[in-house]
Amino acid sequence: MVTFLPPDLSTTFLVAAILPLIIGFIVGVIIKSALKIGIAIAVLVIILIALGIVTPGQVLAPILSLVHSSGSITTYANRVAGYLPYSSLTFIIGLAVGLLKG
Repeated sequence: MVTFLPPDLSTTFLVAAILPLIIGFIVGVIIKSALKIGIAIAVLVIILIALGIVTPGQVLAPILSLVHSSGSITTYANRVAGYLPYSSLTFIIGLAVGLLKG
């Protein structure tokens, strides 16, 4: 028979449980804010194109140059993602709360 012992409520355990939760919440809030800003920029660009102020080529040229130089961005994103405890359940819970309520 397998018995499960409750975790001790030491400071180390509490920090190990709460810190990924807080980091996940902050990352969720940042992602939600970035999505809001991205949607606002996309709507603004669509309005500017519809009014004839800018052409689609003027909008797509910087985006395509960003895609072509994505090698350095990818390595930087992988390095930053390596710092996040995304395999922790408390991080995922914090990320979900940050995305929904942040």
